[in-house]
Amino acid sequence: MVDYSVWDHIEVSDDEDETHPNIDTASLFRWRHQARVERMEQFQKEKEELDKGCRECKRRLAECLKKMKELELAEPESGRGELEKLQAEAQQLRNEEKSWENKLEELRKKEKNMPWNVDTLSKDGFSKSVFNVKPEEKEETEEQKEKKHKTFVERHEKQIKHFGMLRRWDDSQKFLSDNPHLVCEETANYLVIWCIDLEVEEKHALMEQVAHQTIVMQFILELAKSLKVDPRACFRQFFTKIK
Repeated sequence: MVDYSVWDHIEVSDDEDETHPNIDTASLFRWRHQARVERMEQFQKEKEELDKGCRECKRRLAECLKKMKELELAEPESGRGELEKLQAEAQQLRNEEKSWENKLEELRKKEKNMPWNVDTLSKDGFSKSVFNVKPEEKEETEEQKEKKHKTFVERHEKQIKHFGMLRRWDDSQKFLSDNPHLVCEETANYLVIWCIDLEVEEKHALMEQVAHQTIVMQFILELAKSLKVDPRACFRQFFTKIK
């Protein structure tokens, strides 16, 4: 069985929901995006503060332990009272350190479960890509689309099927890196049709495998659409994040 749980916490765009005709849709989407960015910034600030507090606690504990060691070597008997005081302080700092680490661990778990979105997926990497350009939007007739799809499949059917059979993220990324021309609507459409054919033939296990790769390709295309970039600019960052 193919595990689809990896897709559970992904949100691609701010404009996925339909809105009431009387609502200023563009303003609503901008507000949603701004609110999400502010939540991410607040989360990052909280993380940095916890990290800073934990480091400071560790520094104070190390300093305290150093004083204890020096006191034990210099005044083993006369400094007993001061040593006990330092031991109590060290224990308190250990407790504080554990508390800081627990808070950081809870924050990491929270971060791991946060939905992915365009901002987190595209945080880095796109600006360096030679494909990072807004895709041209040309209206095509159904006849043109059909001819384009047929020509593409005739040229690349073997490669598309190879991609559909891949199971590991690394293998999929490498294959698309070697064959970036496959990152397109034609590949996604072929995979969808192939899934239907496999289901009709009752090849359910194989259909689920190809369906997984279909979802991969469709998500990359949706991400590219949201970012207004060529799909070839998205797939490497997509795999980096999803792995």
